Amino acid sequence: MKLDHETDASEALPVSGVERGVRLVTLSGAGIAALLVLIVFGVVSYSVFMRYVLGTPITFSDELNGFIVVAMVALGAGEVLLRGEHFGVDLLTERAGPRIQWLVEVWGMIGVILVAAAVLYSAVLMVQFSYDFGIYSDGYLGIQMWIPQGFLLIGMIILILAALARIFTLVTVRRP
Repeated sequence: MKLDHETDASEALPVSGVERGVRLVTLSGAGIAALLVLIVFGVVSYSVFMRYVLGTPITFSDELNGFIVVAMVALGAGEVLLRGEHFGVDLLTERAGPRIQWLVEVWGMIGVILVAAAVLYSAVLMVQFSYDFGIYSDGYLGIQMWIPQGFLLIGMIILILAALARIFTLVTVRRP
């Protein structure tokens, strides 16, 4: 079974208008994640320079990078899903017929929605708790925890939208 990114222009898989619209949201999340990669690179470079060149280590870089990595993963997950670049095991499904492959993909998207919805529910409770009680991080940054936790919430919303859009495409455009 070929993934979306493995097809060439002549055999590109069709997508629905809904998926194209949601793709703007997932690309926005991935774009922010890409900017965050650059920020992590800058923070690590600054930290290395300060420690090994000037002999003055900075204390907040590990904590900041940890928060940013979680945000990168959460914000980029929807785009990864729509590109078909997520981890998957195709040993059995690539030998199955088109109908079985289609069913597996639909059920896979339903599974993504269920897991992302559980994480989203937990993230909503976590952000609400952190905000209501004014919880700050234990590290050197002392940042309000609802801020980095909010990226997980946003990322799960994007992931659910991406999975719903893919189901819509599978049901309306790619039905075997």
